[in-house]
Amino acid sequence: MLTYVEKYEYASRDHVIIAVLWHTMVRAGGLRALDLEDYKQDEQFLSLVHRPDTGTQLKNGASGQRLVSLSEDIGMLLDDYIAHRRKDATDEHGRRPLATTRNGRISPGAIRKTCYSWSRPCAVGLDCPHGREPDECEAAVRSNEASKRPSSEGSHAFRRGGITHYLSNDVPQEVVSNRANVSADILEKHYDERSAKKRMEQRRQYLGNIQEWAKAVRQSS
Repeated sequence: MLTYVEKYEYASRDHVIIAVLWHTMVRAGGLRALDLEDYKQDEQFLSLVHRPDTGTQLKNGASGQRLVSLSEDIGMLLDDYIAHRRKDATDEHGRRPLATTRNGRISPGAIRKTCYSWSRPCAVGLDCPHGREPDECEAAVRSNEASKRPSSEGSHAFRRGGITHYLSNDVPQEVVSNRANVSADILEKHYDERSAKKRMEQRRQYLGNIQEWAKAVRQSS
């Protein structure tokens, strides 16, 4: 999905939504809460701020406030989106949202619609896993009906997939937990989709590295 939108929808609002949800693992409400000023271009990070008085509270309130670093690619994507694709709009509180519509700040429903639409396999050139013909499938023909397709996913799945991806690539659980603003217990129970075997193999790798280090210390002493 990311490869497809990067090629065919580069720097669109949809591309920004998908890439930021995956890369930062923020909740949809956190993405919606971002203002232009919350993107720190020079230092390449996003500032998540709890602003309930102006309509953008974070799920965990003030404890959900944090700084989220960005990769160079995501920073470049945001730069291009802001320069060329973002609609210049303010919300009803006079704030300048990062993700906008013609009327101001993007709605939660619009974020969900984007996720459901692009997570349809047929939307990114893949065969339907349910044997449906795209021309005859209501969920494929109408983006507003995308959520009816069994394989489409909402924004929570993007966050969950990003968390599992980072864990699968040996990013320490504490780092992922802090970045995603979720406790270690909840992360393991509800977000970590690695198989038991995958977790075992990763532990084996760490233990093997420790044993090699201990052996090297003994040999040098």
